[in-house]
Amino acid sequence: MGEARFVSSIRFRLAVLYTVVVFSIAALVVGVINFAFSRSLGAEPVTAELLIRRVSSEPGAAVFLDAESLDAIEQLANNRALEELRSMSLLVLAVLVPTSLVAGWFIAGRVLRPVGHIAAVAREIQVSDLSRRIKLQGPDDELKHLADAFDAMLDRVEQGAEDQRRFIQDISHELRNPLATMATSLDVVLADEHADVDELRGTASLVRRSLDRTTLTVDGLMRFARRELPTAGQSVVQLGVLAQEVVEDFKVPAGRRDIDIRRVGAAGPAVRADREALRSAVANLAGNAVRLAPEGSTVVCGAGVRDEWAWIGVRDEGPGIAETDHRNVFQRNWGKDTSRVRAEQRSGIGLSIVRQVAESVGGTVTLTSSAATGSSFVIWLPLREGVDPGALTFDGIHPIEDPLFGAR
Repeated sequence: MGEARFVSSIRFRLAVLYTVVVFSIAALVVGVINFAFSRSLGAEPVTAELLIRRVSSEPGAAVFLDAESLDAIEQLANNRALEELRSMSLLVLAVLVPTSLVAGWFIAGRVLRPVGHIAAVAREIQVSDLSRRIKLQGPDDELKHLADAFDAMLDRVEQGAEDQRRFIQDISHELRNPLATMATSLDVVLADEHADVDELRGTASLVRRSLDRTTLTVDGLMRFARRELPTAGQSVVQLGVLAQEVVEDFKVPAGRRDIDIRRVGAAGPAVRADREALRSAVANLAGNAVRLAPEGSTVVCGAGVRDEWAWIGVRDEGPGIAETDHRNVFQRNWGKDTSRVRAEQRSGIGLSIVRQVAESVGGTVTLTSSAATGSSFVIWLPLREGVDPGALTFDGIHPIEDPLFGAR
């Protein structure tokens, strides 16, 4: 098994390839030299000129050889020279094979060293820890490009795994409020042995609304996961009625924390919007307020009109949000470590959904918050098409005037 792995390794194959290429080139060069040398020895014999010199310079001591003797000597010398050349060529080629194989082995190892580093890092990376990176140093060549591409892929994989983990947490966060409302309402009814039919019907109606809201929340989460806007049909929505429904839904969980939740403002305007998506957005705001506000405080939910805009929002008396985080709160998964939300109370994607719902109909969301006054989130919806939401805020996030402050 080890021998087969060694032979099949890319390093061994590169060494063999290097040896074959070097040997082929060397054999070709040696062959050309031998061929050219043999052709040159087949030309006019040099002994004829030598004989003429000897006869002309020493006529008395001249030794005359016949043509056949001269040809024999010539042929013998040529054959001896060619044999020596072939022997030396074969010796050079025989030494070249192992030498080039060893050289190819070390050269291939040197070239493939970054690949080994990449493989080692890849083996060390665990599903639970995708933070390791190759960070290959060296010249800006193809192997560095490969390592950089692998690092970029790991970044995407890590981000995908983190998004998946947080999305599961987000689902739990978004479903906690309606499930808690249903559980608390049922517990109250079950604990009351003398509950009449009207109380049971009221509880059943509340549970049914919470169940519907849970279903819509799941649909909204799936749309958000696919980065889609809500696609349900629009209808005329009475914002004052919707605000009152949200208040009624959260009275039980608010009462458990001794929080007074009530509706403020007038009857509220009528707008065209996706009612269930808008209701889910306001419920997200109310759920965060009830969950984060201190016990004994007040949470208000209201609706109204200002200029060409209808509004509906929620205000609490909680710890507030740091000024530096006012823009971050509408980003997905904000709240991992902020002054407003502890790790176990993170905001998930609730505020991202709120913003998505508002922007889907040409509106926006504003935030007013401080440690002294709590937080106020207001959804602004245009009363007609083509209204610029930029006129509502100083900087796209802070309203010129928050309608929930001072509302009765």
